[in-house]
Amino acid sequence: TSYRASSKATQRLIKARSKEGFEVEDFKKVIDIKVAAWKNDPKMSQYLRPATLFGTKFESYLNEPMPTKQPTNPYDRYYE
Repeated sequence: TSYRASSKATQRLIKARSKEGFEVEDFKKVIDIKVAAWKNDPKMSQYLRPATLFGTKFESYLNEPMPTKQPTNPYDRYYE
């Protein structure tokens, strides 16, 4: 997608999280965690947008562990 960091809505969310003490690295980490978790899920990939990522659940997203890659075929783990 091509969300712009310069849009007023996105700037408002970023400024709100910055005022709470979060830094640029925190934003990058949330993006990385949620992309890893949601990008291949058609139901969740629609939520990879600033309003969701930088909204009220930002801190909980930040504290989630990075998802591990799960094989799509459960038998693949035996052939790695």
